[in-house]
Formats: sequence, C-alpha cells, structure tokens
Amino acid sequence: MKPYRSIAIIAALAIATMFANIGGLDIYALDEAKNAEAARYMFESGDYVVPYYNGDIRTDKPPLHYYFMAAGYQLFGVNAFGARFLSSLFGVLTVIITFLFVQKHFNQRMAIFSSVVLICSLHFNLQMHMSVPDPYLIFFTTWAFFAFYEAYKTDSWVHKLAYYFAIGCGILLKGPIAIGLPGLTALLFLIINKDFKWKTIWRLQPFGGLLLSLTVSAPWYYAVHKKTNGFWTEEFFFKHNFSRFSDAMEGHEGIFLMTFAFVFLLGMLTFFPFVFQSLKFAFQKRQSEAMLYCLIGVVVVVGFFSVSSTKLPNYTVPSYPLLAVLLGVYLSQLDATWFDKIGNRVIYFFYAVLITLFPVGIYFGLKAAPSLNHLTGLFVYFIPLSLGGILLLANGFRRTKMEQTLAVNSMAWLVTILLFFYFAFPQVDAENPVRKLVPKMDTSKTIVAYERLNPAFVFALEREIPRYPTIAEVKQAMAERPSGYVISRTNYREALEEIDGLTYFDEAKDLFENPTTLIMKWGE
Repeated sequence: MKPYRSIAIIAALAIATMFANIGGLDIYALDEAKNAEAARYMFESGDYVVPYYNGDIRTDKPPLHYYFMAAGYQLFGVNAFGARFLSSLFGVLTVIITFLFVQKHFNQRMAIFSSVVLICSLHFNLQMHMSVPDPYLIFFTTWAFFAFYEAYKTDSWVHKLAYYFAIGCGILLKGPIAIGLPGLTALLFLIINKDFKWKTIWRLQPFGGLLLSLTVSAPWYYAVHKKTNGFWTEEFFFKHNFSRFSDAMEGHEGIFLMTFAFVFLLGMLTFFPFVFQSLKFAFQKRQSEAMLYCLIGVVVVVGFFSVSSTKLPNYTVPSYPLLAVLLGVYLSQLDATWFDKIGNRVIYFFYAVLITLFPVGIYFGLKAAPSLNHLTGLFVYFIPLSLGGILLLANGFRRTKMEQTLAVNSMAWLVTILLFFYFAFPQVDAENPVRKLVPKMDTSKTIVAYERLNPAFVFALEREIPRYPTIAEVKQAMAERPSGYVISRTNYREALEEIDGLTYFDEAKDLFENPTTLIMKWGE
C-alpha cells in the first residue's frame, strides 16, 4: 500500500473512533464536569490566568486544557461537542505521530499494527472522549518521547525544539510530571545504552532546552502565583502533586499491581494475549535502540505510577503509544507457529472465551445494578465481540494465518467501540441525575447546594451554584428568595427536612458513584 494511503486509512479510522458521538454524551463525570465548567468560566469571563470552578479557585491543574476547551467553545458553543472537540483531535494526532514514528524507525507494516493497537483500545478512546487534561498530556508526552529519540539519532535542532516545547506544554497541563516522565526515560536510555557522556549531553542541550520549556510555561505560573498571593502555587504543588504521590487522595488507593492491571488488562485488553510476549520480545531485541527506548518509556511510566499512592486508570495512559509501538512490531512478525507454544495457546483461548462471553458479563453486570437493571438489553451491542471470539476460537483450532486472526480481533473491537459510543453508552448516560432532574426544575429560580454538589449541575446550568456547609446558611438563602431548590444527597435528607418550608422534590442515583442526588424545594 502506498504510504499516503495507509496513513489516510489510519487517520480515518482514528477520526471515526475518537470523535464517535462526542456531542451526544452529557458532560457528567465528576472531573470532566469540573474541567469543562472551569473552561467555560474562563471563556465567558475572559480571565485566562486564575481558574475558577463554581466561584472557588480551582487549583487541581494548570490551564492549557482550559484554553483548548475555550477554543472549542468559540468554534462550536458551550456544549459537550465544543468541550471535547480538541480532546478527540489530539487523540487522532497521537495515533498519527505514533504511525509516523514507527514507519520511520521500523516499517510501514509495523506502523499500521501500532496504530491499530491504539484505535482498537476502548480505554484509549474513552480518554479522548473527555474534556480533561489527559488527552492533551498524552499527546504532548508522546510527542516529547518521540522527539527526544529523533533528536538523539539525528541531532536535529527541529526535534530538540519540539522535545522541549512539548515538555513546556505538558508543564502547562499537569506540572512537574511532564518533565519527569520523558526526562527520566531519556536519562535511563542514555545510561543503559552506554551513552551517558558529556558529549552526548551537550549536543542534546538540556539546560537551554529546560529554559525553553520554562519560557513556555513559567509566565503563567508567575502570573497566577502573583494574582492569588501564592495560594494557587501552594495548593497545586503540595496538595495535587506531592500529596497525590505520597498519600492516596479521594479514595483512589490500592496495591501496586493495580497499575499493571490498568495498563495490561484495561488499556491493552484488545491484544491481551500478545502484551507480555511483546515486552519479552522487546527486551530480546533491545539491541535495536528504538525498541530499547520505547521499552524503557513503558517501564518508567508504569513503574512511576505503581509506586504512587494515588491510583487512577488515566494516569498510565501516556504509556499506551509506547506500548503500541512494541505491540505493533511484535504483531507484525507473527505467524501460525506462534500457536506451537502451549503457553501461547492457553492465553489465546482464555482470551477468545472471555470476549465470547463479554455480552453475558454486560447483561449480568447491568442486572446487578439497581439503577441500571432495566438496561440489560444493551448486551446486544457487544455481540460483535462474541462473534469475533467464536471466530478466534475456530482460527486457533485451525491454526489460521495470524494476519487473519488479528484482523478478525481488531474488526470485532472496532465495531464494538462504535456501537458502544453511538448506542450503548448513550442509554446509560441518559440515566444520570442531571438529565433526569434538570428538565423538571424551573431553572429561572434560585438554586443552592447543601454540603455536597454534583459538579455536572454547574456545567449544565452554566452558572454558579452557592454551596452551603450548614443548615443555618441554607435557611438564610431561603429567607432571601421566595422560591428555589436545594441540591444535595439523600444521606442529608433528614437534616434538610427539618427546615420549615423545604420539601422533597425528586432524586436520582449518580452514575458510576455511590451517592444519590437529592433535590428539595421551597416556595411555589
């Protein structure tokens, strides 16, 4: 296939999955709602220095992703499509630069396989469907990874500038981690490759490069530090960086093995039978500097977050493009003799049975959820996985050509991903409290919150919702307005019902979380 045709097909497939129904799904997930709302406030207020969420300074993240979302709002309006448009675009760009890197340092066939690994990863696509910093961080970190290797091999100033510029953008997305991951990977690569020499370090210009990275990022950090009298700086660096690493935050703790499960089971589930073999293969072929470099990058990202106290599935996604390179190279050279090893056959048939039974798991998973058990029919959208699993079982017994086996597996997941975003997930998404409750409310009236507030309400209503921690403050707010609503949780219902004039309105179970959102009302 002509190179331009292969990259055009890969780009088209990436667009099809990354952009699948991004405007048809509500901004509901907690982090997504907070980020989209902070970006909306920046866009409408014109204050692009201090991030705010619901009237409070938001110290969780630097602002670059807010700027991208604001650009989306400018193009498409303040809505889900505008908030997610550039997230999806950066997902496509991540696939494309992965393709180009592999095509240059390996070959076109391997580049196609590597790209397909990303395109057929449901978790990778989920990340690119969200208005959060991660899609942008994944792109800029991947760009930094690849640009360093290019700079090392070619001594090109263009690639050196790209490397340090990408790190600077990463610093504006998530802070020091954008230096740590590519920087540690580069350092270990030079050491293991026995090229940690002053001559090599000098030609890579780390000191001038760091200055460029800080030139990109430091002006905003200085501006926000000055404008908030150091409050943002202290909260971000000490609470949201050092504390997240040293202590589990928001209940996201777990043993180090969780990080490996996130990557190898969740992220690379589509090619699970081949993941560990690809790592072994990369180690055996470590004389290839490109293979060695990508392997080190995977180990650095996964290893770093495995020792971090806070565990979240999105943290390790920057390893996916590097792991896709290793998988793509490995998959491209497989043939039917792969089935000769008993261990390979065991894991292959286990995987084939797993995806064959996937719809059954979806059915019983939904049936076990009280708020979603009426959606058990959604299992039909996962039947393509079952059909793919059955074909994989047949191919395994017949020892069919590996290309055909991989094509069947990829197609089954590709179809399932599209069905998931266009048909299955929208029906689950429609069960969220915002979709159920807001249409019943007279949103022209006063709306306040007691104790806890689902942030999706703030974005949906496009206004600040005062949140009061005490009953006395709720009473005061009610006294100042003739009618309105109080948003809270059902575990606070007893306390709220003690307020004269405040009555029950409605409630709805939160999706993916334990709480149930409660709406109380007062007045006519």
